[in-house]
Amino acid sequence: MDKYSEPQMPIRRMLVVDDRENMRTLLETTFSERGFDVATASCGEDAIDLISNEPFDVVITDLSMPGKNGIEVLKAAKAVSLDTEVIIITAYGTVETAVEAMRLGACDFISKPFKLTEIELKVDKVIRKMDAPRAQPIQTWIHPSVQHFVGSSAQTRQLMKLITRIAPSKSAVLITGPSGVGKELVAKAIHEASPRRNRPFIALNCAALAPGVLESELFGHEKGAFTGAGARRVGRFERAHTGTLFLDEVGEIDTGIQTKLLRVLQEGEFERVGGTEPVRVDVRILAATNRDLRDAIAKGQFREDFYYRLNVFSLNVPPLCERPDDIPSLVDHFLRKFSMELNKEVYEVDDDVMGIFLKYPWPGNVRELENVIERSVVLCEDNRITRDELPPELLSAESAPLRFAAPQDASGSLIERTDRLESELIRGALEKFHWNRSKAAEHLGLKRTTLQYKIKKYGLE
Repeated sequence: MDKYSEPQMPIRRMLVVDDRENMRTLLETTFSERGFDVATASCGEDAIDLISNEPFDVVITDLSMPGKNGIEVLKAAKAVSLDTEVIIITAYGTVETAVEAMRLGACDFISKPFKLTEIELKVDKVIRKMDAPRAQPIQTWIHPSVQHFVGSSAQTRQLMKLITRIAPSKSAVLITGPSGVGKELVAKAIHEASPRRNRPFIALNCAALAPGVLESELFGHEKGAFTGAGARRVGRFERAHTGTLFLDEVGEIDTGIQTKLLRVLQEGEFERVGGTEPVRVDVRILAATNRDLRDAIAKGQFREDFYYRLNVFSLNVPPLCERPDDIPSLVDHFLRKFSMELNKEVYEVDDDVMGIFLKYPWPGNVRELENVIERSVVLCEDNRITRDELPPELLSAESAPLRFAAPQDASGSLIERTDRLESELIRGALEKFHWNRSKAAEHLGLKRTTLQYKIKKYGLE
């Protein structure tokens, strides 16, 4: 190679799994032309056989197939290599299942029907992530103070206050809440607000691994500890020494491994798999779960002593449907994020789109909102998202009632009186500018998305 030539990027291996031949052919042709080494499988069983023989960089799999489904393909891929990125193709009405797939380690999902451009952009995003260690750090528009938390709801403000109070300690923290609410962001915020901020932050999705694999990932193993262990391997605890270890989906950990983790929490030491010498570490444990661990304790699925060791501090992250005040800020945040990533200029959403966002229950929480905005920015041909860019499941919520009510009078609590005053100020600005929402938002010092939300909230339409 000429010394002035640019280094060649590695050829990425892709597996496409779908029971429909036309879909397999379309994706194989598209990504082969883009330089991928593409293999295909018409069912989950064949896909798992291929995965067991050699790992793939990217797996695109349909969720619903005869026999073994996309979830089983995902588990098999992650069992072979945690670095394999899996994109799930899901039909309308299976968003909750797709959210479960992401909990198990899928990097993204795409809803049918989709445009080919959408899935190409999702794969591009995966490859950028893989190449990130070799690339220059990406400059973003996000100020460090709001890198992890976007939202103005009372729940979000209270959560940020609690994080600043508990971050300086070394105690374990248990973060609870449904999938997709941002529990890992909470963990990162605790780490970055702590004295360990310049030390490692190591995360592990415990639900994605079988017990034997998980034990080796956590504690490492000695050479010869089991078939295939050709050399000593350092586990996540050793990598996190002097820093923070985040155990996501801790409720899925086998009770035998819980016993070993309890020892690390109590004594600060462990043995590698196949080893006899204790390894001492200084690691702060942050854990997250979407399960009711007290119920799991009652069923004998979770150790009570381990629970109390984890639950020194407890933080609950409520679902997005319980904090609609955060939606405008999140919409604005994701519009800016994906406009930058996709080199587009999409600044706002239509008023009826904001109304749909406020009515939709968001079963996938913030992660689902992020995916909807990404999809919409991809499809958007103007600088404003309309209902034409929204997936079908959101449009079905258009006739649903709003999840909050406008204040009826100025009596009652301070919050009610403040809402009433805010409502009157917004109405006055709208009337002054003849209901020109952009001018009213500028006059009030609000983002247009926030004004759209408050108009809906106070019934000012």
